[in-house]
Amino acid sequence: MIEGPYRYTILWRMFFEKLLQFIDAFVMVIDLRGNIVFANKKYLKSLSASSEKVIGKKWIKSFVPHSKRRIVREMFSAMKKEKTLCRCNISMITSKGKEVCVNWMGVPLSKNRSSVYMMVGKEGCEESGSEGSFLPVTKLVEEYEIIVDRLFEASRVSEPGTASHAARVMIFAVKLAKKLKISKVRTERIKRAALLHDLGKLAIDREVLLKKGELDKGEYEQIKNHPHWGSEMVGLMYFLQDILPIIENHHENYDGTGYPRGLQGEEIPVGARILSVVDIYEALIADRPYRKGFSIDEAVAIIKGEKGRKLDPEIADTFLDMLDKGEMNEEDV
Repeated sequence: MIEGPYRYTILWRMFFEKLLQFIDAFVMVIDLRGNIVFANKKYLKSLSASSEKVIGKKWIKSFVPHSKRRIVREMFSAMKKEKTLCRCNISMITSKGKEVCVNWMGVPLSKNRSSVYMMVGKEGCEESGSEGSFLPVTKLVEEYEIIVDRLFEASRVSEPGTASHAARVMIFAVKLAKKLKISKVRTERIKRAALLHDLGKLAIDREVLLKKGELDKGEYEQIKNHPHWGSEMVGLMYFLQDILPIIENHHENYDGTGYPRGLQGEEIPVGARILSVVDIYEALIADRPYRKGFSIDEAVAIIKGEKGRKLDPEIADTFLDMLDKGEMNEEDV
């Protein structure tokens, strides 16, 4: 259990149990004192140990060979100072005494306090990480993409329908952003945000998420919370802070009637306005537990009706023009 500012809230429970648990890599989270506060199933299996035998133990003392302990301590000391990612080859000792080499990526989860670190690893060592190294700025974007992809794949396992929706939304959003001549950097942010924009739905009761009938007031409030919950989950990783405004505001309406804050017009980040258009379109044409998907003609008519209400009219017009020209056809999804 995480104490103090990182107590085991619903947010952390969603992040750990419903997301990190399904990442196809070794994952553990370590507090400032070096104690393991979370280990996913894949890592526990590699250690041949139960959660009870691992949680609360000091990682360096319990699972790192003596010859590597100095390097690990130096790595953590430098991570606290630099507040950046690092890579290193660190062997781990299983409960059977076997030594297994793992290439780890160290990720501080809080830039200001650096109180919790996530370690993501894969079996096998890489020459470039033999001594432990910090990544130059030019490499950080690539590593961030790896982490985003792993989070998305984990969400696909945890909630396949939501993840499939996000994948299609991402393709539409990137195409639309490029057509609008959004810069490459901002388009990459939109891409990441689109993949992760519905992570907050992991915090919604499954019965509510898949309900076929009309939602009552309490159930609808749960649904309305998902952009905020999603941005908080993603916000646990400080290096993804730049996509939070897109995730947080993708259900704001152009006329100010949306949620969670009732922003309107250009108060809504352009990335969120782009995401809103393609999110609504994909949701309309896809089958849902409570209805069959609309035809493309029906979806187009609905989007036209939402211009200036839910949707930025210029962005909606650009999207509809691309759709009419076949630049958003199903073969690209």
